[in-house]
Amino acid sequence: MRFPNDTQLHLRMAALVIGSLFLEQLAKKHLEHWTSPEIGIVTFVLGLAWVALTAFHHARASEERLRVVEARLQKLQAETDALIDEQRARRSLPRL
Repeated sequence: MRFPNDTQLHLRMAALVIGSLFLEQLAKKHLEHWTSPEIGIVTFVLGLAWVALTAFHHARASEERLRVVEARLQKLQAETDALIDEQRARRSLPRL
């Protein structure tokens, strides 16, 4: 997805939806010939498919990012363990 954290996007979209609800109510009240468009079942299903595919893409991208982070964490843990072992070896008393 475009954003690591989509909270701002969702807040803006929610504000737009709520604003459009109020705008439609005002249009019905103040415009004589206003009629809301009817949405057909095909359009509705295509919209839901779009949302599902976007969610799937986001989940797959998140899973890939998680795999990369886990691999980096394991690599860093191995490097840290090696450095700790090296430090212990340097601090230990020399063999007699």
